[in-house]
Amino acid sequence: MLSVIGPAVYNRLVSAESSNQSLRDDFWAYTHTDENSDRVGEFAIGTNIQLREVTGHILQDEKLPGIHIAFGNPYGAHTGADWYSSTHIDVVGAHFDIWMDDDKIMEHGQFLI
Repeated sequence: MLSVIGPAVYNRLVSAESSNQSLRDDFWAYTHTDENSDRVGEFAIGTNIQLREVTGHILQDEKLPGIHIAFGNPYGAHTGADWYSSTHIDVVGAHFDIWMDDDKIMEHGQFLI
């Protein structure tokens, strides 16, 4: 398991933790390949409530209720972003509590709305 922490500083990754030091080191190195590799390229809230757990297929897993965040290339031709990175890595999380302004919309990965 890898914990990504603090992508709040100008939308850049500021730390990552894992009990697997090799995984943490590989992730950190990849997200620091170029000047924008540590930059948030995608952010979404997964909404497929039929998904209950990570399957290992990222295109499906990123729709799991929870957070999907990618660092690196934002695929500007599709998103309109005006920056580029040679890397792109998706991170999927589950069991989140999510608020929109003052309204809690998800608790432990379950939508409340």
